[in-house]
Amino acid sequence: MSATPLQHESGLIAILELNHNRELAEILGLDLQLPDNLELLTQVNQSLFELSKETTGVVLEPVYTLALLAQQKTPAALLIALDQDKEILPENLPLLFPNFSLEEIANNYAAAKLDLNYYPGEAKAIEKKQLLAEIREYSRVLGQQFLLKLSSQAPIVKTAEQSNQSSKSTSADPQLAPIPASDNPEQLLTAIQELRGFCDVLVVPNPADPLAMATIVSELDQPCIVTSHSTDTYEAFKESFRLAMENGARGYCVGSVLWQDLAQFRTPNAAFDRQAVTNFIQTTVRDRVLELNRIAEENLTEPL
Repeated sequence: MSATPLQHESGLIAILELNHNRELAEILGLDLQLPDNLELLTQVNQSLFELSKETTGVVLEPVYTLALLAQQKTPAALLIALDQDKEILPENLPLLFPNFSLEEIANNYAAAKLDLNYYPGEAKAIEKKQLLAEIREYSRVLGQQFLLKLSSQAPIVKTAEQSNQSSKSTSADPQLAPIPASDNPEQLLTAIQELRGFCDVLVVPNPADPLAMATIVSELDQPCIVTSHSTDTYEAFKESFRLAMENGARGYCVGSVLWQDLAQFRTPNAAFDRQAVTNFIQTTVRDRVLELNRIAEENLTEPL
């Protein structure tokens, strides 16, 4: 048995992300230390997993969603996340699952996926490249595909006042929080040029400038697909996705932007209307997936 290809014969790559459960729990207002909250998360993921029938691939992770495979089947290609869903500083290396290697992923007939923030010239740039080189080399040995989801957020910097304040006190002061540098499209392009040889499919944040998408695609020999920004609404992402497809993107890799409004189904006593949540996923969220597929297919050229 071999892994299902990530790319449809039409050229479309449509990836559904079910590996960011910390974010999903925040949307739902859940405490995953509580058994009933964990049960609700599992039920929501089961409904979301059904949507993978409309995509070419679905990303799972070992803690919360990989077990769904024992209960449900999907025609979509399977991807398994290498990195844990934990909040880290952009300059740090991703936290890999300690007991779930590339070999374990291959044993599940799955492709590997890694979320990585890489900023050209950062202190740990060489370490991040070494990590990617090792993953790329071993994934080739195993005959599995590797999807890299890349961001290029600058390392967090502090003003002189903040540095002085932090040396005087260990308490957190929200008014003196580190200030992230602004996103720089040129830095993202440089990051892509440096890392383009390390993956089979590259995922990038949807560029604000459509011409930037065309420039990125021209730099690559492999398919490039886009993901949403944390501030995107679905409608905003849909329109920018259309422009990305018109300029050479091959599809999408998204999750919460499709269902970020699930919190509206919390009842006045703070409980969830579970049937309403299920209905919303089966109708509105599914329609959004189909809409993105339609936008992509209208703009696809021959597959790479």
